[in-house]
Amino acid sequence: MTSGRTRWDIVALALSAGYIVGMQVGKVPPALPMLQAELDLSRVIAGLVASSFYGIGAVFGVACGLLIDRSGARRMIVAGGAVMALASLAGGYAGNGTLLLATRIVEGFGFATITVAAPKLIIAAASTGMRRFALGVWGTYMPIGMALSLLIATALLGSIGWRGLWFLNAGLIVLFLLAFSWRTTPVLWQAPSSIGAAGDDAGIRTTLSRPGPWLFGVCFVLFSIQWLAVMTWLPTFLIETQGRSLASAALFTAFIVSVTALGAVAGATLMHRGAERWLLIGLAHVVMGICAATLFAPFTADAAKIPLALAFALAGGLLPAACLEGGAAHAPSHKQVATASGFVAQGAALGSVLGPPLLAAVTEVVGDWAAAWWTMLICPGVGLAAVIAVWKADGHLAQSTSGR
Repeated sequence: MTSGRTRWDIVALALSAGYIVGMQVGKVPPALPMLQAELDLSRVIAGLVASSFYGIGAVFGVACGLLIDRSGARRMIVAGGAVMALASLAGGYAGNGTLLLATRIVEGFGFATITVAAPKLIIAAASTGMRRFALGVWGTYMPIGMALSLLIATALLGSIGWRGLWFLNAGLIVLFLLAFSWRTTPVLWQAPSSIGAAGDDAGIRTTLSRPGPWLFGVCFVLFSIQWLAVMTWLPTFLIETQGRSLASAALFTAFIVSVTALGAVAGATLMHRGAERWLLIGLAHVVMGICAATLFAPFTADAAKIPLALAFALAGGLLPAACLEGGAAHAPSHKQVATASGFVAQGAALGSVLGPPLLAAVTEVVGDWAAAWWTMLICPGVGLAAVIAVWKADGHLAQSTSGR
């Protein structure tokens, strides 16, 4: 980590890598009606198309962190982006749901590597005083990336179809990789030696023996199950329950998703000013639970549903900022940041794998969206119990740090 000035150009590139990942998530929700019709997909399989992107991260998040700690963040971002571009290109040619699912799983290699490597790059580029803020802003990668993709889909999906959307994303990834590779060459930027290769396996064992990465990972699991389930199915929900057009539903969803980025920036700013991570996480769980349950409830007026979704998204943005910064803070040293971040990211991926198909399965079992409203209270309820443990872990970390 640098102790001098912050290299905001490198931070911006790391954020852009995350936005590219978010775009690969956001290209699916507005295309789901087309995918279901053309490839004859059930709602559960369509949900898997959205969530299978996270499969590799859900299983190998910690392993990716270890690989990145040893191989370097820059190299793994380039590798992950290249694989993601090729898989998106191949997905555009998929002739059935099985092939599309397979390409989405391969695309997930980019998610697993980039979302673990980018925070390490941010730490390398940020000054000591700006680290908490920069890592908190990293929490905007998913909502901003998804919102960008939703806006592009709204404008182009009718003319280029879902296949054209997949091809376009492959091209955008390649353009990003060219800019990233040029700007992060050793001639233009040298990462500080303090974030070099990780130490021995004892350092990894020490990282995973700490409660912090586990707790922030659990909080991220619970958040991701709910957030991605709601955001993935929101266009379909608006079309089916409010009679909106595909373009209108995608635009509303893009706006709502982007509000999560405002929440992440707010969380980063609050932490920069001394706000406690556990408080932000607890607030997010409470508001998300109330808003999501009320959003689906049959007694809620249609006019209130968009405001409820906005409140859900805004409060939700507080949690990724706190969890991502918390995972890095609980690493034994800067050399294990990617390993600790990988564990937290693995929690996010696991929840994201489960969320969309779970909500789809629940609605198919109970019959409609309104009957599933109570399920939106489960994850926040468990999350509040985890917040107590986060509060204790952060307290122990503060005591050990002050005692050095």
